[in-house]
Amino acid sequence: MTDDHSRLPRWVKWIVWALSSIVLVIVPAVFALRHFQAEPYPQAETSLRFTEADLPFTHRADLEGSLPFLGSAAIDVDGDGMDELFLGGGSQQADQIFRFSDGEFQAFQTFDKSGDGATHGAVSLDLDADGDTDLLIARESGVWLYENRNGVFEGRNLDLPLAENTTPLSLALGDVNRDGYADLFVSGYLKISLVDGETVFGDGYGGYSGLFLGDENGGWRDVTEAAGLLRQHNSFTAVFVDLDDDRDSDLVVAQDTGVIEIWENLTEMGSQIVDFIAVENPTVDSYPMGLAVGDYDGDGRPDIFASNIGPILPHKLMRGNLSADAPFTSNWYLLKNEGGLRFSDQATAMKADVLGFGWGTVFADLNLDGRNDLVAAQNYVRLPMQAIMRTYPGKVLENRGDQFVPVERDASAANPAYGISPVIADFDGNGAPDIVWANLNGPSKALLSGDPLGNWLTVRLPNTVQSLGAKVTLTTPTGVLIRQVVTSQGMGSDQSRDLIFGLGSTQSVIDIRIDYQNGETLSLLAPAINTMVEVLP
Repeated sequence: MTDDHSRLPRWVKWIVWALSSIVLVIVPAVFALRHFQAEPYPQAETSLRFTEADLPFTHRADLEGSLPFLGSAAIDVDGDGMDELFLGGGSQQADQIFRFSDGEFQAFQTFDKSGDGATHGAVSLDLDADGDTDLLIARESGVWLYENRNGVFEGRNLDLPLAENTTPLSLALGDVNRDGYADLFVSGYLKISLVDGETVFGDGYGGYSGLFLGDENGGWRDVTEAAGLLRQHNSFTAVFVDLDDDRDSDLVVAQDTGVIEIWENLTEMGSQIVDFIAVENPTVDSYPMGLAVGDYDGDGRPDIFASNIGPILPHKLMRGNLSADAPFTSNWYLLKNEGGLRFSDQATAMKADVLGFGWGTVFADLNLDGRNDLVAAQNYVRLPMQAIMRTYPGKVLENRGDQFVPVERDASAANPAYGISPVIADFDGNGAPDIVWANLNGPSKALLSGDPLGNWLTVRLPNTVQSLGAKVTLTTPTGVLIRQVVTSQGMGSDQSRDLIFGLGSTQSVIDIRIDYQNGETLSLLAPAINTMVEVLP
């Protein structure tokens, strides 16, 4: 009997052999890669429930000509106590502001940009003390100020003296010398035309970040070198936060292909001589990106959570030009503030370490139980072999006290798009935080919380320079809760200035104490729960 297979043309045999190779070699390799990329912590059940609301914004990215980021912010445009939403467009796309009304987000202002490039970051503050909240926006063309004139914005390029090789990526505000004028930190990244690989470690490669000191005329003076902060290194984002409870703004910076930098502020009140000193911390070379600051363990001290690339590719491929014996990790960081500017990494202990590819991350008490949960955007639009890479769902990590557990799927809050940052605010005014996923190169996603799962109290300070870094202490019959006013949690994003305190089953609040960085203190007695307490200027 003749074997029919032996009579097949040679080219058919080659095709059969190639297909067999794909099945026997490539398919198992893809399966192994996706298994390697899997997050080890299983999804948990939760009482949290989110409902999607219509948000008519689809980001259009120029992935060849622009860095792959977008700016976002919660901002109360009209001072009515309800936050609106700012979303930045791509290089050929306008920025827009949306308000939540009649069950959906509706666009009501558009910023046409002409040739000013993609919008990478945004932060809000009443910079001119006129009662209206203004916007600072980082674009490819520079840092822009949009002044709020009774709800209508007028924009201009500040022409800050950034390095010629640098694109401003994100913005952070503080008052580092406590003189009553806002100071600005610009996280800088190498212009995309100059990027020579994404795994280059070490100083001397990248853009320049800068610290600009504000003055009484609304200007900013470059004090980067004088403050001891000048170095060439790509940076993603930064946050001003008082880490050592001495009533001044310290600085945390997330480097790309580097470490998390922590800088202690030594500047005297009112001084024009600005001084920062580096603080040791347990981070090593990696890819820290988004930053969240908040008290996760209830000890009253702000902790630091930072995203990383996770188990996206084997370390050998991600170490770049690092030597074989150089410390490296792809794990996320949870830096517990031990006091005295000492930090320990508790990410593994809290099961918040081996997560997927991450971007912006934010602390927020989503279920109003008094513990800060975590929300983090995931996925990278420019990874190679995108079609076979694992897509992550975006993280909603519920704080159970002894560990964080992922609950995004059970809470109907998953976001398998290219998320850059969450934006957290109570957009619908029911007392519980809502989530907007600011997504690159696709539609953003708005998720409204259900009915509050516990009692709550929201404290709204004026969105002014004086409020920056203010420590707000809530005393109840069962304990103390502490929050701090900071800008720029996430990545290229800004969260609501409203401080939402979850009270759980607690039925009353004894008092609110506000400690401002300028030394002033304000106390409010017996505020009603399940309300917003608005502190007047």
